[in-house]
Amino acid sequence: MKINSDSQYREYKRAVEALIEKGTKLGDMELLSDSDKEEFVRLTDAIYEWEAAYHPLPGKVSTIITDAIKKRMDAENIKQKEAAQKLGISESRISELLSGKRALNLNLVKRLRDNFGISADFILDNM
Repeated sequence: MKINSDSQYREYKRAVEALIEKGTKLGDMELLSDSDKEEFVRLTDAIYEWEAAYHPLPGKVSTIITDAIKKRMDAENIKQKEAAQKLGISESRISELLSGKRALNLNLVKRLRDNFGISADFILDNM
């Protein structure tokens, strides 16, 4: 289950709210049917992925950006150590960046643009 548009995201959010309301009326989410519980998990997983990509929390890097960096590294056959050297950052920082745990700063955006050919507009549009 994957969200493909903002309207679908809103639809999934409404469906989750309806399931929460249903569980609340029953007295506990555990009292939902197995199919409702499975649907709740599928919906919330899809919402989480959408929000991580399109509405990331401050300090987190969108998976769209990290995927673009990883694709560039794969295309050029660059390992994390080499990528860190190209960007002038530590190996631990590139690891945190690629796992979405490290936020981007302006200098790193410029280095991604200059050394990896990832446009600053793309990064800004997907932060």
